[in-house]
Amino acid sequence: MAPGRPLRESAKPAAARHRRSDSQTDRRLRDGGKARTSTAARRRRRIRRVPLADGTHRLHVVLIMLAVAMSLCAGRLLQLQGFDSSAYAAESAAALTQRMPLLPSRGDITDRNGTVLAATEPAVAVTADPSLTGKQPGAFAVVIAPYLGMTVEELLPLLTKRDTHFVYLKKQVPAMTYTRMAAALAEQNLYGVFRESDPIRTYPAGSLAGPIVGFVDGDGTGKAGLESSLQSQLAGVEGQEEYESAPNGSKIPLGDSKITPAQNGYDYQLTLDSELQWVAQRRVAQQVKKAKADFGFAITMNIKTGEILALAQAPTYDSNDPKSSLKKHRNLQAVTAPYEPGSVQKILTSAALLESGHAGEGTRVSIPNRLPSGPYLIKDHFEHSDDYRLNMRGVIAKSSNIGTAMLARQMPIDQLHDYLAKFGLGKKTGIELPGESLGTLPDADMEPMTRDRVAFGQGLAVTGIQEVSAIAGLLNGGVYNPPTIIKSATDSDGKQVALPVREPRRIVSTTTSAHIRDLMRAVVDNSSTGKYSLRLDGYTSGGKTGTAQRGTARGYQGYITSYVGFAPLKDPQIITYVVVNNPKKGDPTGTQVAAPVFRDIMQYALPRYSVAPSKKAVLKPKPISW
Repeated sequence: MAPGRPLRESAKPAAARHRRSDSQTDRRLRDGGKARTSTAARRRRRIRRVPLADGTHRLHVVLIMLAVAMSLCAGRLLQLQGFDSSAYAAESAAALTQRMPLLPSRGDITDRNGTVLAATEPAVAVTADPSLTGKQPGAFAVVIAPYLGMTVEELLPLLTKRDTHFVYLKKQVPAMTYTRMAAALAEQNLYGVFRESDPIRTYPAGSLAGPIVGFVDGDGTGKAGLESSLQSQLAGVEGQEEYESAPNGSKIPLGDSKITPAQNGYDYQLTLDSELQWVAQRRVAQQVKKAKADFGFAITMNIKTGEILALAQAPTYDSNDPKSSLKKHRNLQAVTAPYEPGSVQKILTSAALLESGHAGEGTRVSIPNRLPSGPYLIKDHFEHSDDYRLNMRGVIAKSSNIGTAMLARQMPIDQLHDYLAKFGLGKKTGIELPGESLGTLPDADMEPMTRDRVAFGQGLAVTGIQEVSAIAGLLNGGVYNPPTIIKSATDSDGKQVALPVREPRRIVSTTTSAHIRDLMRAVVDNSSTGKYSLRLDGYTSGGKTGTAQRGTARGYQGYITSYVGFAPLKDPQIITYVVVNNPKKGDPTGTQVAAPVFRDIMQYALPRYSVAPSKKAVLKPKPISW
């Protein structure tokens, strides 16, 4: 404090100074500090601070959060390794497991002497992994093009295909060709081309028995003939290979693998004789061409067993190239196409009359020139007097429609029906070929007019296999053998496979059978001796001609000509039935169109099967009239 100034005066200025100082500060805060105040406010608005407790509390929160996270991880780990470990392991293994089919070898088909009719040639489908081949597509294409018969331009898009590890390059490549190609790729250190089993079905005999053997499609599935009806047995059972693979799909050399072997298909041996089949096939084709017919077929059967020795038809097709033929020619006409049999049917009518006792070989018939039947008149194929006298043997020898209808009227209609059904008409024979038809047999309450027509071969429909089997049974001492075209079957180990057994059955007595043979002998005995003789050289035989009007959607147009015959007479061994449909050139009769084919086939077949010639090839004819 300065001397001379009073204390009260010195104090006032100090308080004043403090007040001034405060007011100045307020002014600075109001004026000069406005910018700083707004800046601080903005900072306070941008920075959001969460108030926390002290450090210990913050540590507890962090530890709790870590404990929850670790608990979740531990629970998931326990689920994966404790409870669901096997499921996830299996899922992981499945993702890395590849499965490749192992295709079985399709069974062979041979004839009765072992001649191969259908076989399987080893072949492969060539595949590629574009993720590997796409790096050097040009190098791959240049190497493999000559082996696959493809151009480089065709291969490049396949070898470079995106977003896939698998493409087919070509199917059914011979196995040896692939082996040589694989060696060429290995020399160039090119890896990415693989193979799958894809065998080729071949038919060494070509068109021989084509409709019987059939063919397979591109997938190896039977589409016709025995290839179709025996599909499951011939195809076998597919196997499988499982192995662990790397992510790129390649096999892990030491990884787990499992193989389920494929079961190869059965091999089938047929009853067919290839050489006899060739003779029959050629002869039928010649006659169809000569007569300008729609088609024809011939069936040769062992009477004692029911075995089919030949089943030929024309037109036919090559099983190696079925697409070059018309679809209708791929069906077996003798099995799938019913027709009205005509006069050959008179043999079955005669058997019913003989077996029932309503007529005998010597039964006399006075035959008018015309026979009323409902609103129609029945006539014969030849003109005769109004009192034409024939016995039953003569009715068959002359093939009289009127005489047959008159004899059939001697028995009840339902009885005739029952006998024809017993002989196998109106139902399948059960032969092992696809598409067999039932044919058509009128009911037991058919009209009398229908009965008259059925007696001589109209008003019903049969298949060739039905008709020949029935007649063979009548000749075989009255015992019917179900027709068969399969002789035996073996599995992949060469063991015999049991085939379905169809037992023979008696259809007529031995006495009736002998009479039938004699009736059919009368046809041969009374045939001409010239160009169209029905006799066989060196053998006694019997037969029956057939010339039926051909039924179409527009009514009867043209004819179906046929001839059935057997030899030897006393102990029948072989029967052949020939049918030529709608011949347009020459005389359309069974004698002139079908019988010559029968003779040529039988003259080859009889000595081939060691059938001894007859001591008396020509027998004295028995009377046919009275």
